Amino acid sequence: MSLCLTPAIERISSAVTGRERSLFADDLANRRAELVEAVRGSRVLIAGGAGSIGSATLLEFLDLEPAAVCVIDPNENNLAELLRTVRSREAVFCGEFSVAPLDYGSPLARRFLAESAAFDWVLSFAALKHVRSERDALSLLRMLEVNLLGADNFMAALREHGHGARGVFTVSTDKAATPVSLMGASKRALEWLVWAHRAPGPASVLHGGAAPPFQRATTARFANVAFSDGSLPWGFLQRLAKDQPLALPGDVRRYLVSPREAGQLCLVATLLAPDRTVLIPRLDPSRDLTGFRRVAEATLHEYGLRPVFYETEAEARARVLEDRRAGNYPVLVTRSDTSGEKEEEIFVAKGERAEECGLAAALVVPAPSTVPDGLGALLEVIEDACVRGRPVGKTELVAALAKVVPDLAHRETGSSLDQKM
Repeated sequence: MSLCLTPAIERISSAVTGRERSLFADDLANRRAELVEAVRGSRVLIAGGAGSIGSATLLEFLDLEPAAVCVIDPNENNLAELLRTVRSREAVFCGEFSVAPLDYGSPLARRFLAESAAFDWVLSFAALKHVRSERDALSLLRMLEVNLLGADNFMAALREHGHGARGVFTVSTDKAATPVSLMGASKRALEWLVWAHRAPGPASVLHGGAAPPFQRATTARFANVAFSDGSLPWGFLQRLAKDQPLALPGDVRRYLVSPREAGQLCLVATLLAPDRTVLIPRLDPSRDLTGFRRVAEATLHEYGLRPVFYETEAEARARVLEDRRAGNYPVLVTRSDTSGEKEEEIFVAKGERAEECGLAAALVVPAPSTVPDGLGALLEVIEDACVRGRPVGKTELVAALAKVVPDLAHRETGSSLDQKM
């Protein structure tokens, strides 16, 4: 998590994005007074806030003078690091700051929400975000349990106990637009779930109950966040620390934003985006798509090293020490052939439209008017398997997802990221 706060990471991110100023710098400057007015004196809850994007968003919120900020996240090590970061900042936060090692969809989180004074703004970053999580039925179930079942439990508890009166934000992903991965499909289903909780209806899509709907809800799809936890660039840093070759797909180009831009995007989506919209960054494929060779080159340059590209794992592994002695570093270049890999990044799915929202760096996609009927049935399949232990195969899970996300174009190649270096 602390990687997103270091000057080195910001320098590398600037090099790979081609932007010396944040994508959102003008919007934040032009609407600073509005942002401060929205947050000053308020209580903010951030679920999953100890990860890279959540912590970057937290730091943006702290500068807007909230009265209290609380982060819940099951990762106690990241929470400890987050506390150190907040306490060490030059701009000292004078409000109440607290953390709790809670899983947002758990009974303990529900109790926490029942016992806490109302939070005005609630943001959720809790998710399993790796395409590799669909390797088998149990891994896929865990992803669906976190991304959907936990989300329904959390949002129901928020509604029942009066949290999120000013707004609720839940992070999505570009992979939710016309998804080819089951992870992307789970996040598209999550968007539907948010809109279900925004509309009048039962407190829980799965379990029913009565509670007022959210008065304001937004989400955001955005690009790859350079050096966020678990990302390919983050993996470069881990490999360098362990004297392992870097590895990257040579035929993939992606939109990249810096960790700080990611936090600002979520701030803007929470506070400035119109109600019931998905915020998307305004990026140009001819200008902003980046290959991972460029990321590797910029990362190695920060370490005073030059890349040497190899085509086989054995050759790249064998050359680490020799290349380092010469001021070089081995980089394995492969082709992208794994299941769920998107050929191109898009933010707007078929049947959707992007609209202006008064922001220079972003557009919005309005929420649909209705929610698919299969959403409750999907949650029931997940709960039956995760809570009651009913055996469920991957085929059944994919079919249940497809009923909610009909444009799911899952690509099963028989190859997984787990099989690559």
